[in-house]
Amino acid sequence: MANESTYTSMSALVNSIIDTALLTASEQSVMAPLVRSFNDSNSSTTRIWAQYTGGTIATITEATDLAMQAFTPAAAGTLTPAVYGSNYFLTDRRINSDPFGARADAGADLGRLMAVNVDSKLTGLFSSLSGGTVGTAGGTLTWANIMRASAYIKTNYGPAPYVCVLHPVQWYYLTSVASSVPTLMQSEKIKDSVVGSFYGGSFGGIDFFVDANITSGTAAVGGMFSRDAIALDVRQPFKIELQRDASRGGGGWELISTMEFAYGVYRPTFGCNLVGTSS
Repeated sequence: MANESTYTSMSALVNSIIDTALLTASEQSVMAPLVRSFNDSNSSTTRIWAQYTGGTIATITEATDLAMQAFTPAAAGTLTPAVYGSNYFLTDRRINSDPFGARADAGADLGRLMAVNVDSKLTGLFSSLSGGTVGTAGGTLTWANIMRASAYIKTNYGPAPYVCVLHPVQWYYLTSVASSVPTLMQSEKIKDSVVGSFYGGSFGGIDFFVDANITSGTAAVGGMFSRDAIALDVRQPFKIELQRDASRGGGGWELISTMEFAYGVYRPTFGCNLVGTSS
C-alpha cells in the first residue's frame, strides 16, 4: 500500500494551528495575569472559600488573664466552573488548496475567541467590586478619580500594588487633558511581560492597562483593584482537539477548542469601579 492519507500528513498543519492558537490566546489576555489565579485542581466541583472573624486588642496589666477569642471561618463565596468551547471545520478541499491561510486564520481566531471570552467575563466583574465607585455616567475620568479610587482601596486594607484597567477611550480622555497629567513611569519588567502591549505606564503605586473588552458606552466601567479582588480558577487549560469527519463535505477535520474555568469576585472590597464615557 502507498499514498495513504494519515494523521501524520496532517500533524504539521495541526501543530501549527495549536501553536498559533495558544500564542494568540496568550497575547490577547489582559486580565488573566493581573488577577488571583487558581490552577490547583482539574475537578469540576465548586470552590468555596472562607474568611475568618477577627479578634480585638485589649490593654492588659500584670494581673490580666486574656480571654480567648473566636477565630472561626465562614463561607465567603464560591467559584463554579463551566466549560466553554468553539469549533471550526476545515474541509480537505480547503486544506489542500489553501493550507497556510487556513492554518494561520483558524489558529489565530480560535485563540482570539477564547482569550476574549475569558477577558470579557473578568472585566464584566468590575461593576461588582464594592470598594467604591468614582466617576459619572457621561463624564470623563480624571486623575482625581484615580487617586480617590486608590484611597478607597487603601482604606479597605487592599494590599498594594494596584492595577487600573480602563477602556482605551477612557484612557485617552484621562491622558489627553491639557494639564494635570502626572509623569507616568515605565516598568521595563511589565513592558516585556505578556501584558506589555496593553501597558500604559505607572503612577502612585498603580499600574495602568487598556482593555478593549470592556463594554463600550457612555457609562463604561473600568476597574482598579488589588490582585485578590478578582479570581480566575482554571480547571482545564485552553486546548484544541482534532477530530476527523469523513462524511461531511467530502471529508475534513474538526478543530474543537475548549477551556474549563470559573471566575468571580474574591475580595470585592479590594477593588473599585471607575465609571466614565468611552464614546
